Amino acid sequence: MVKIGVLLPSRFADGGEYLADARALDAAGVDSLWLPDDGLDAWLILASVASVTGGTRLMVPVSDDDIARPEAFARRIGTLDRLSRGRVLLTVPETGPAPVVEAAIGCVRRCGPQPVFLRSAGNGLAIATRLTDGLLVAGEVPGASRAQIAAARTQRPDDPFEIWARIPRPEGREDWRRLIHAGTEAGATGVLVPADPRLLDLLRNGDEEDDRSDLALAQG
Repeated sequence: MVKIGVLLPSRFADGGEYLADARALDAAGVDSLWLPDDGLDAWLILASVASVTGGTRLMVPVSDDDIARPEAFARRIGTLDRLSRGRVLLTVPETGPAPVVEAAIGCVRRCGPQPVFLRSAGNGLAIATRLTDGLLVAGEVPGASRAQIAAARTQRPDDPFEIWARIPRPEGREDWRRLIHAGTEAGATGVLVPADPRLLDLLRNGDEEDDRSDLALAQG
């Protein structure tokens, strides 16, 4: 079965509601919670999320500032990994030419033993399959990401290399099932969906036909 990851917003107005949403997603069986690197301090957010979740993996967006300060970076990794009881994964963006990205991955590898994923911008397939434990492909399914998933699967066919694909916010149960099926058919091991107030109901009752899309995440 394909894994479900949720891309949380990196900015919020009410911390209590935000953490309640994270706790509800964890209770609903989400595999992982991801953050973009364009908002509030991801390390502080994920430390708080770690305190209210128990099984969900936490995908840390590695920044240029993290890489520029490897000693502080290593302490942050170790601290968050301890707080989360070993649920940390590190995601490196493909933000430059191959030598720059490879150097960034090497730095991250030296700072801790946690798995490393590449967030691809479209050209990082060879780097990801050679140097990392997983890949978030560019684009969405169904669509342009299918060829990237197939190529990654060909290069890493027999090991636990994870291939993640983005999907858009589903419009309802039928659309949710269609998107999950598209990710599975494309060969992805996981799909990443943006957080949405309807998502908890889809996760818990995605195979049911009745519509409870008004259920808020924080109610879980």
